[in-house]
Amino acid sequence: GKRGRATQQDRGDSMSALVCALSGEVPTEPVVSTKSGLLFEKKLITKYIEESGNCPVTSQPLTIEDLVDLQTNAGVKVRTTKTASLPGLLSAFQDEWGDTVKECYQLRKLLEQTRQELSHTLYQHDAACRVISKVVRERDEARQTLADASAAGKLYAGTGPAPAQAGGDSSSNMDVDAAASDDVGITDKIKEKMSKLASELSKSRKKRDAPATLASEDTVASYKEKSTHPVHLANAILCLDLHPTNANLAVSGGADNNVVIFDRKSGQAAQKMKGHGKKVVRVKFHPTKDMVMSASSDKTVKVWTPSTGKCAYTFKDHKSEVTGITVHATGDYMVSASLDKTWALYDLATGVCRKLVADAAITAGYSTAAFHPDGLILGTGTEDSLVRVWDVKTQQNVVTFQGHKGAVSSLNFSENGYYLVTAGPDGFKSWDLRKVAKQGAQAAPVKHLELINGEANEAIFDYSGQYLACAGNKGIVVYHTKTWAPVLTLNDCHSQSVTGVRFGVDAKFIATCSKDRALKFYSV
Repeated sequence: GKRGRATQQDRGDSMSALVCALSGEVPTEPVVSTKSGLLFEKKLITKYIEESGNCPVTSQPLTIEDLVDLQTNAGVKVRTTKTASLPGLLSAFQDEWGDTVKECYQLRKLLEQTRQELSHTLYQHDAACRVISKVVRERDEARQTLADASAAGKLYAGTGPAPAQAGGDSSSNMDVDAAASDDVGITDKIKEKMSKLASELSKSRKKRDAPATLASEDTVASYKEKSTHPVHLANAILCLDLHPTNANLAVSGGADNNVVIFDRKSGQAAQKMKGHGKKVVRVKFHPTKDMVMSASSDKTVKVWTPSTGKCAYTFKDHKSEVTGITVHATGDYMVSASLDKTWALYDLATGVCRKLVADAAITAGYSTAAFHPDGLILGTGTEDSLVRVWDVKTQQNVVTFQGHKGAVSSLNFSENGYYLVTAGPDGFKSWDLRKVAKQGAQAAPVKHLELINGEANEAIFDYSGQYLACAGNKGIVVYHTKTWAPVLTLNDCHSQSVTGVRFGVDAKFIATCSKDRALKFYSV
């Protein structure tokens, strides 16, 4: 009996030495591959062969017919030596726990690697999308420019014969800085020319009545939004001007550093002029010539030729942001004002800075500037709330008075020469220049108009002086200057601050621009 039990034990121990090549456990139904000689659990290898048709170890073709069953003693329950005792079981559990911990660590490591790869892939995808978007936008702009190029030469066809270009060939961009211009001064001949024209304009102005073609109050009151245009694409529009004779042309400057000529008739940008290094804060059409002036935060003033899109002059006399530009009544000169506390007079025919005016009494930079219609006086607004009136011929500050409770954001003279309107953080104010001359520093406004939704950004008279347009936060108000009664109120014509407003010829339409990126036109 003992010998028989020993024989059975020896057989069990021999079987325990044979383990399945797949599971690592002693098989209950062992089979051997005739090709590799490996031992498998019959159920496991059969299922694997049905799925793959190969040996799981050697990867060679293997069929069920290649398996040979091994005979075992069904009466013997196979036990491994390792699991035959509690210490063996604990050791096995510990080994399995260690393997599980290692496997979890490897899985976590693989997960982190996969996350990094996914993050990198997503970043590359996002960058690729941005590049594609930029390329598509540039392609569309190029197509638009190409489509409008043929029309650019026709835009000024209705404005009379092509004027002579200042400084010769407009295709050349002449940089003019303080060292190059050397402040040549305002000669007696220039002063005589200014005085003669001022006298003529003053006489003709007294005899002039409002034009019969001027839009009536009822007509202006009926104005509605007719079109809106994102001329600077996704960038804020910061300034605006309309051509004095061609009702279809508008010019705007934006936060994208560009100056854009817009054709209202076609509803498209006719010319996009690039050259400034920072945002464009002021733009101005020349009254008679094929010229547009622009002022920028990059400290420069540029003179452009709209029909070609070329820059004729770049003036670099200022040391800080240029905040104002205005053209003299002769059309031969231009003034720029800057936060550096200076204003400069330029000769548009020669591209020379005639005079750079600095006054030690000025304690704050200029925020705006405008010529009087006669051209003999210049109005400037400063960051410290003052309005200063200058004699252009002598460059003397003849009158200074308190304009607002903060920076003067806008300044405009009426065409009859008697009134001045300013805008500031406390509203819009109209001044009678005849009273200002007598009152001096104690000057008081003849009318104080309220802020528009908390802002007062710009105010401008129409050419007849009958209407005053005021721009504020999101809206505009048009007043009749005789009664100061509101004629047109558009409180929510934009979604952000209105940065510019202009009347068309005979007030037949109104144009506005805003930080909401829209240029809008209003008419019946």
